[in-house]
Amino acid sequence: MLPVEHAESQTSSNMKAVLASFLTITLLAACTHGAEKKKVLTSTDSKAQQIVDRAIELHGGDLYRQSLISFTFRGKRHTVRQDDKSYRYERSFTEGGDEVLDVYENGEFRRLINGEEVSLSTRKLERYVEDVNGVSYFAMLPYKLNDAAVVKEYVGEVVIKGNTYDKIKVTFEGEGGGHSPDNVFYYWFDQKTGLMEFLGYNKYGNRFRAPYNARMVNGIRFVDNVNYGGGDFSEEDISTYDQHFESGGLKELSRIILEDIEVEIVK
Repeated sequence: MLPVEHAESQTSSNMKAVLASFLTITLLAACTHGAEKKKVLTSTDSKAQQIVDRAIELHGGDLYRQSLISFTFRGKRHTVRQDDKSYRYERSFTEGGDEVLDVYENGEFRRLINGEEVSLSTRKLERYVEDVNGVSYFAMLPYKLNDAAVVKEYVGEVVIKGNTYDKIKVTFEGEGGGHSPDNVFYYWFDQKTGLMEFLGYNKYGNRFRAPYNARMVNGIRFVDNVNYGGGDFSEEDISTYDQHFESGGLKELSRIILEDIEVEIVK
């Protein structure tokens, strides 16, 4: 028979061993759960792809790749030429009596003032690229949703103002299309018409856009948008903004209006 103090010591050692094993298992479970929560979709699911492909066809289809598209946005003229392999976005305007032309072509940006290229600071370069790329990106939706860096995920059905929509989440691999992996977009597609209607995103603050003034210009569909912020819900995840729009809880910030749209078929 063991002495009492030795028996207690052995019991204590056994309990410590059991506790250590329990903590190890718990830690591993927590790490596994955390890894599952952080899991990021890296490829588009088939249902989301089908919905986007249908919408692109309805909005203009191959004409996006065969056209030179021009429009005026907030006093500046934009021109977009894009196909599956290359793109060229231009923005022209007058500033202080000078003629300014911004050209963003296949990842390279140039600014010309009165026909002469000028050097830019890193800060200005990044801002100008963001401005030119951003305006062109939204004007070319939903066609831009098939860019190589785009990852699409079907979220489910939602009802907004009495209509049923397919909701799709969009993220980006790497720095694709001027977006970072942290940028998240949502798009809502009308189940009956197949058209892309609402969109929301978290880039530089949460925004939700509702379309109006839809029109076809030489075979391509364009819309203007009411641009909403979160109001009292600014800190909530952008995925909830369809609910707040439905209940009237969002705050109008601005209007996104495309003027003097021209579509020239160039093939």
